[in-house]
Amino acid sequence: MPTFLIDPPQIVYILLGGLLVITGGLAVQKQDRRALIPFVVAFLLILLVFLVDRIGESPREEAARRAYLMALAADAKDPDAFAAHVADTLVIQTGPAQTKTVTRDELKKSKFWEMLRQHNIHVAVWDFSREHVTDFGNGTVEIGFLAKGELPDHNQQMIYVRTTFTRQSDGALKMTAFRSFHPTNHTEVFPIPNFP
Repeated sequence: MPTFLIDPPQIVYILLGGLLVITGGLAVQKQDRRALIPFVVAFLLILLVFLVDRIGESPREEAARRAYLMALAADAKDPDAFAAHVADTLVIQTGPAQTKTVTRDELKKSKFWEMLRQHNIHVAVWDFSREHVTDFGNGTVEIGFLAKGELPDHNQQMIYVRTTFTRQSDGALKMTAFRSFHPTNHTEVFPIPNFP
């Protein structure tokens, strides 16, 4: 199904809502069946778009959902739940021109998990906006979002994250690349300590 239908931009809802208000106003003003037909058509159209949007999941929506679930797993300090959304291998940017490839098992055994437990770090993600999405159209989508790690004393570190999700043989999108940057300068690499 086309992404336009399963993940319509907000402007589609705004335009259809405006059409609904205008046709509803005309139907109330004229108060006859002929004026009611455009209102019913506009209502059914917005209902159809809403239902298709809620039933289907675009690659962007699936990637954002998986990134959110990974943050919940990191917050719960559960490496197995986190790794469930990671491909067999993961490429992590560790410096300006440096990457490191790790396996799912290496990620689960990383010192990162002990650091989260030891310091009782709260992990959260937000701002999955459309402006930070690149859909390559071949089963690969890259999303950007903000994340933070917060200590119990409310000392926190924010980062901007770009992750790449690729459709796997089982049909699910799984993370294949991870890059973290300074939250206000999205070109300055900012590696997460002990990750992986």
